[in-house]
Amino acid sequence: MTETILAITGPTSGIGRGAVKVLATSFDRVLLLCRNLEKGTLLKKELTELNTELKIDIIKCDLSELSSVQQAADHIKEQYDHIDCLINNAGMVSASKKESVDGYELMMATNYIGPFLLTHELLPLVMNSERKQIVVVSSGAYKFAPAKEPFFKPTRFNPISGYGRSKLGTLYLAQELHEQYSREGLRATAVHPGMVSTNIGKDSVSKALGDLVFKLLDPFFVTIDEGCKSVVSAVEEPDKYAGVYSDEGKVAPVKKHGSDFKMRREFIDATLEELHLNAL
Repeated sequence: MTETILAITGPTSGIGRGAVKVLATSFDRVLLLCRNLEKGTLLKKELTELNTELKIDIIKCDLSELSSVQQAADHIKEQYDHIDCLINNAGMVSASKKESVDGYELMMATNYIGPFLLTHELLPLVMNSERKQIVVVSSGAYKFAPAKEPFFKPTRFNPISGYGRSKLGTLYLAQELHEQYSREGLRATAVHPGMVSTNIGKDSVSKALGDLVFKLLDPFFVTIDEGCKSVVSAVEEPDKYAGVYSDEGKVAPVKKHGSDFKMRREFIDATLEELHLNAL
């Protein structure tokens, strides 16, 4: 019997941590793609206690840095010939304008561009598995921000629209995966699980601005247990959620700009060009 493998980004805290602890008994091996290797080691110990037979690999991956993403993907491709389920979970909110090392707005880099590259690199392994599943953690915050150019390096910064646009990108990614690969058996799902407020720090901005940003995002905050349920459900019921948007576990329609084919095409094509790729 072929070993079943789960790969997950952002597993050491928040919703990712909650989800991987629940899913620890559902796979033979888990690949923990994380920035902080120390936290990854602590999580490995916890998962081993939950399932003594589980094989766990910790892989350094900072989604805000394309070189780190590429190194992680190359390592995985050298070690494994398949991945049954990839969960693109990692994400962040910043109340102040920051750039990634590659020059992108940091939320866009971490929440969308890095996961896009990782998905591109690992897709052949997913398609080489029996399960063929990708779960993309999006957010209802996409409703705040229709896509507009420049997509990845905006001249003006707004934390709400910046976060929302990065999550619109993840929604487009899931839609693109479904459209291109569902006929070959891929089950791709975009999930809005909510956000865990304790895991998203108010960084170096004024208290007034930080409070305002988090007040606007407050409707999307959930507990870890609430948030991880929708991710776990998407993993455990791939046929139910294939090709749809799951809003906290419920199949839901998306706003007009979230299903705008022309804009999605422009956004995805711009991403491919930015990353020097011919196709997803």
